[in-house]
Amino acid sequence: MISGVPNLTPTDQITDALGEVIVVLAPRRPWTHHIGELRLMAAVLEDAVNILRKRPRSRAGREAREWLASHDASWPFAYECICEALNLDPESVRRELSGQGTTPRMPIPLPAVDILGLAVSA
Repeated sequence: MISGVPNLTPTDQITDALGEVIVVLAPRRPWTHHIGELRLMAAVLEDAVNILRKRPRSRAGREAREWLASHDASWPFAYECICEALNLDPESVRRELSGQGTTPRMPIPLPAVDILGLAVSA
């Protein structure tokens, strides 16, 4: 048990290739007996995020943007269906991804940069 929440494990989050947490999944999911399918859905969403971060102008980046913009829910791995299965608000995820730009975020300032006085103030 983590943080007093039953059935929540350290893998209940989506990370990028560098290990940065992108989305933390809600602890209560309607499909708790379909963990394999949920992990696959999370991997599909993670792949789209990684493509948008690393290769936004490629064909794969264009396809990922089209997939994220789609409101189609007619197939199991449609963006809307994946968000529903993972208890994510599709519009919130879209806003978060569109606000990131093409450069990765640095959530924690590096101490060496702060010591040298090179830190950028927000």
